[in-house]
Amino acid sequence: MNKIKFLFAAVGFILTAVSSVYAGELSQSTEKVKVDLITRTESLQPGESLDVIAKFTLQNGWHILSPKDPGDIGLPTVAKFNLPKGYRLRKIIWSLDEKFAADDIVQYGYSKTAYFQAKIKPNRLAKLNDGDTLNVGIDLEWLACKEECVPEQMHFDLDVPIRNLDAETTQLWKKMRQNAELSFFSKAMVNDFNFVLVLLMAFAGGIILNFMPCIFPILTIKVISLAHNAYHKKISRAKAGMYVLGVFCCFMIVATILYILRLQGDEIGWGFQLQSPIFVGVMILIFFLIFLMLMDVLVAPSFSRFARLTVKGAIWNSFLTGFLSVLIASPCTAPFMGIAIGYTLSSPIYIYYPIFISLSLGYAVPFALAELFPKAIRKVLPKPGRWMDILKKIFAIPVFLTCVWLGWILYNQLNHHALIEEFQSNNWQEYDAVKISKLVAENKPVLIDFTAKWCVTCLVNKRMVLDTDEFQKYAKEKGITLFRADWTNRDEKISSALEFYGRNSIPLYVFYNGKNQEYVILPQLLTKSVMQQMEKEL
Repeated sequence: MNKIKFLFAAVGFILTAVSSVYAGELSQSTEKVKVDLITRTESLQPGESLDVIAKFTLQNGWHILSPKDPGDIGLPTVAKFNLPKGYRLRKIIWSLDEKFAADDIVQYGYSKTAYFQAKIKPNRLAKLNDGDTLNVGIDLEWLACKEECVPEQMHFDLDVPIRNLDAETTQLWKKMRQNAELSFFSKAMVNDFNFVLVLLMAFAGGIILNFMPCIFPILTIKVISLAHNAYHKKISRAKAGMYVLGVFCCFMIVATILYILRLQGDEIGWGFQLQSPIFVGVMILIFFLIFLMLMDVLVAPSFSRFARLTVKGAIWNSFLTGFLSVLIASPCTAPFMGIAIGYTLSSPIYIYYPIFISLSLGYAVPFALAELFPKAIRKVLPKPGRWMDILKKIFAIPVFLTCVWLGWILYNQLNHHALIEEFQSNNWQEYDAVKISKLVAENKPVLIDFTAKWCVTCLVNKRMVLDTDEFQKYAKEKGITLFRADWTNRDEKISSALEFYGRNSIPLYVFYNGKNQEYVILPQLLTKSVMQQMEKEL
């Protein structure tokens, strides 16, 4: 590019309109730029969001400029959306740009391919129902630059049918999403401070996760046994390191599975494995074996024979303890953890994995410290004696109750009528996006409880607050309509709703005050003071 010339004459604009029947993909092309536009599904359910990806393919050596910063001279690439009433553009993510420099002029843009992904969300005023069509107009404008820069323009009309049918993510979307993912800007990279804060929240959430009821009894017994065993500095360091490695590996496996499924268009989050009856069945078996060990009916197996070829059996056991403890903790979501994991939505790999690494390190730290400094724990514990056996039996009770609870989860997963009967037996209604939209549009207060049978924190909040007579009376007096979105089994509507509120884990409590159609997110750990917080919003 020896010299940059800009032609802003009207003849420089190239407009090609598309008005064909929508079939999941639209495409237009000039001599300089080709644009392919696709949606995640070929139809939408009422209340479902529309996901769109556009791919720009630059031809014959031309490039276009960045939508955020075109550089010293030039116009940014622009995408304008013409949306029907009740719909809004929630987010748009563009590819990372590259630098062009010539004759002391610096520009930023794209020379080969570029992508943007947009999510169009219905708000509570959306009126489209089964049989209607969502009409979306998209205007794209850019400067195509080579030795000179030529303004170009394209217009797309998307006519997406609304159907009360589940539409599968298209193979074309999965392929393009995989190609686009690594090139995207992250909405998370607004500033470095936010990223550091979320890393700290993930670390704190990992620490707190140790004290949740699904894992605390088991790790406590392990810590007590460490305090009263013989201490060998080198061995303890190796065992602590292997425990951290086991925790890290399990978190990375879970994170990678989530990431791959996300690339395929699935909207799932922490605890997704508990939506599988097979996984729940395996967890029942594991917890029951742990119960038998705590009751001294079974002796904990030794892996030393298998591990003799590599490392000592005790060290191998530490790795397995770390790995399995993550699976055992999967039903729980600690405070701060939901926000941190929710931050990973649409984040690229270099944001996504550090958050899970921080979470894993926070989770591993308490037990690793106990492994490294057992003498400090010994100082606060009484001398070994019969109390240790009694404590084991006491902690066997919550482990057994966990088995019963998992059995109850499995029953509900396999028996959908049980979930329906639960809604019919109290003042909660089953989640219905259309009904919620109408109530919010009528300025009526609404509370949505995103929950699941496998979410321990959710069950505690129900027992202590949401299902109490006091709260039910309060909701009735204030005219608050209560909706419960049960995520025990996989449900695309609930997954999409969670993503709408910027989360991919539960519990989540969303409260509309009935005034301005805005919502607030209530704390993950509820107390009776939550009624005072809701009172301030009303």
